[in-house]
Amino acid sequence: MALIEKAKGRRENQSPSGYIRLFGIKELGNLMSRIQGAVISSGTELEKLIFERVTKIDDLDQFVIKTLHEKKVGIWIANKKQVKESETIKSKYEPDFLAFDLIKRICYVIEVKDGDSFDTKKSAGEYVTLHNFTNDISQALAFSFQIYVCAFNANTREEIYNGLKRKFKMDEVLTGKELCALFKIDYNKIVKIRTNDQQANIEYFVKQLLAIPKMKIMISKRLINSNK
Repeated sequence: MALIEKAKGRRENQSPSGYIRLFGIKELGNLMSRIQGAVISSGTELEKLIFERVTKIDDLDQFVIKTLHEKKVGIWIANKKQVKESETIKSKYEPDFLAFDLIKRICYVIEVKDGDSFDTKKSAGEYVTLHNFTNDISQALAFSFQIYVCAFNANTREEIYNGLKRKFKMDEVLTGKELCALFKIDYNKIVKIRTNDQQANIEYFVKQLLAIPKMKIMISKRLINSNK
């Protein structure tokens, strides 16, 4: 997971965060803001961990031009940055990954989520975005297309299907294990790396909590009373 210690919270020149208003303690509010920042960063970190392990496309435009009629075994993958910078693939939308199976002639258009539950509006927006992107690039690539939303931490497709408010078809969602199987990378290794950060986050959170005078006093009183 992303580390709280490295996350940025609300800047000093910004108006007070909702967390400060909720707790009435500035230091605690700022800590919670950093935690929220770490949660948001976890999605970016997940994409990075995945992309570090796949068979990467070095130059997306050259790949599209040179491999239209090649039959290479494997799944070849480009990330969002490459899609955005491409001169061949033109769309205002950018999925997290484009994955090409040159044997089956399939282009997988994939969005990866750290969570597995979204509100109806966001789910509908994701559906429109992925399908619009596919429509935009379908004339430029001689491939069939398959869109996927991957909820990396979900155990089943049913969880994702319901979490996305059934806006996607069942065959348009993937678990993290299924995505890693498609990409031919080690799912358990990614999970292990992310799990290792949990202890560091717990220790940092407790340390920072006790560094807030009001919180330290409150916690100390609770501990004393619990031992009576």
